[in-house]
Amino acid sequence: MEIPAQTVTIKDRNYQMRRMTEDDIDTALLIEQEIYHETPWDRLAFLSEVRKVGHSIYLVLLNDHQEMVGFIGCWFSRTEAHVTNIAIDPDWQHRGLGRFLMQVMIDKAKSLGVEKMTLEVRVDNQIAQDLYKQLGFLAGKVKRGYYVADHMDALDMWLPLD
Repeated sequence: MEIPAQTVTIKDRNYQMRRMTEDDIDTALLIEQEIYHETPWDRLAFLSEVRKVGHSIYLVLLNDHQEMVGFIGCWFSRTEAHVTNIAIDPDWQHRGLGRFLMQVMIDKAKSLGVEKMTLEVRVDNQIAQDLYKQLGFLAGKVKRGYYVADHMDALDMWLPLD
């Protein structure tokens, strides 16, 4: 299950997209901390996921200075793809990077013949929910107290791919 390292153009700007490595984890944690003020995942969780190359893909986007500006992770099974996390550095948000990374994973899921894609999003993150709806995701049930740090609820969302 591979997505090759490549140069991608998003809104007339070039980025490098490649698989996340163990060396990227500290930067991913810093981006999450900037966004959420706490990291939903710790270093060991990222490390475990990055090492599971058989059924998961974690990608990073790098700017022209080779600095990470965003990342996404997704698990794949025969019937479902699940976006585990996506984060864009606050200084790089609203440039189409999150939409691009989501579309990469949607396209990968379709190429694998997966039936649906799922994710959870904070109920108070309307910007992310709007993006997911624009991509065709449907709202599902609310998971009460889903986020450990602040007990915020999460909205299940899913995208039919068949």
